[in-house]
Amino acid sequence: MDPRVQMGDMLNGIGQHLADILDQHPDGSYMYAEVTEGSCEAGVFHDEGEQVVYYRPSGELFDALFDLWKFAEADKKWTVLHYEVKDGAFKVRFLYPDQLDPEEFSYERRERALHERYGDKPVIYPKPDGNFRELTLDDFPDDDEDPAT
Repeated sequence: MDPRVQMGDMLNGIGQHLADILDQHPDGSYMYAEVTEGSCEAGVFHDEGEQVVYYRPSGELFDALFDLWKFAEADKKWTVLHYEVKDGAFKVRFLYPDQLDPEEFSYERRERALHERYGDKPVIYPKPDGNFRELTLDDFPDDDEDPAT
């Protein structure tokens, strides 16, 4: 199979995962993802008019992102994927390691991408679930303590 066709099928599959996550047609959705060897971060966002809502990515979406990243030729490995669905079609843009500021954190890049796309529209993140626990300094050992004792 032609690699471009195969890549198109993989990207279309990512759109299907977005539809499953949103539980609706993915029009108006945007995904920001960063993938490197052994690491994947992604955020799924949907424009709801007055606000943008964040949706938690699925394990299947992470698998599809890793598959897409692994599919890229060694000298064409991307790090960032911008994936947008508008008017029933997806549009993607890749950024490569040499295009990123190594001093910048991924969440800073994602927040900038969201601001470029949505301006000052509020982004709504879900409340933490029952398993969420905020860490305090008491959760970490003192520097002078031996963690083995």
